[in-house]
Amino acid sequence: MATVKEKERYDRELNLEGLSCPVPIVMTSETVKKLKEGEILKVIATDPGFERDIWNWSKQTKNELIKVVKENGKTVAYVRKTSEGKEPSLGYWIRFHALGVKLHLRLWLLKLNPFVKKPDHFITFVAISEGTRAEKFLKGKYGSVLIPVPDEIDPRCGVVLAVSGEEKAKELYELLRKEGFGVEAIYRKKNGEYERTYP
Repeated sequence: MATVKEKERYDRELNLEGLSCPVPIVMTSETVKKLKEGEILKVIATDPGFERDIWNWSKQTKNELIKVVKENGKTVAYVRKTSEGKEPSLGYWIRFHALGVKLHLRLWLLKLNPFVKKPDHFITFVAISEGTRAEKFLKGKYGSVLIPVPDEIDPRCGVVLAVSGEEKAKELYELLRKEGFGVEAIYRKKNGEYERTYP
């Protein structure tokens, strides 16, 4: 992690203070798309999930994340557009936002339906894209459902696979890990509290 005193050359600055996920990463991606190869974008964001989002985005798009600096509650990132870089289309981001709406609706329906067994274990992922890939791979097996990550687990933007039962959650976690999905951990909800239980 770079220190606040280090300076970096940049060609353009994007100030995203006060904006919440997914807007900062969407605007970053759209701005990098307009840069010339080799140009550097300085991004300033206050969303708590932006640091993780920018790391995952740079890995997926193959643009170079030069450094990330934490500064007075802000995340300052420097990104260089590369020749291999491939930013998602605006249509992708629209679908991404629609996914968030769909998942929140799904969560409320799950809470309101008295005939559905409520999940008590939640599998987290390194990125939202890993969670959506896992959902497609599983096709509802294990009674799993993809929902927004509870704030008590992580206040940043994200998703979890919700399931009922510890053994089922572990079996599902290990299956996804074996298949190459970016799973992080399993959390259990008990008496309204969330605790990490595996690994």
